[in-house]
Amino acid sequence: MKNLTEEVHDFLKADPRFRERKKKNRGIGWLLSKQYSFLKNIDLGILASMIEDAGAMYRYWRKILHEHPELRGSDYNDKAALEEIKQMELGYGQQPLIEK
Repeated sequence: MKNLTEEVHDFLKADPRFRERKKKNRGIGWLLSKQYSFLKNIDLGILASMIEDAGAMYRYWRKILHEHPELRGSDYNDKAALEEIKQMELGYGQQPLIEK
């Protein structure tokens, strides 16, 4: 089974329409409907609108938590450490200096 990165990459290669920003949410909806069979019954336009709303809600969530620290969860400050660990796992650590 492919991971999500591979799925999106393959779809971008296969369908040039998905490369356009205005078609992004529709393409993501199509990919999700392939992964989750219960979504196949939802109109692709409605699914694209739901994805757009979810993206907007996520941005609002981040903005509000940034502006109102009292609303942050206990794991809010874990993000930087978790990202650093993952980047090291993926090989994005400090590059060795090359001697000339």
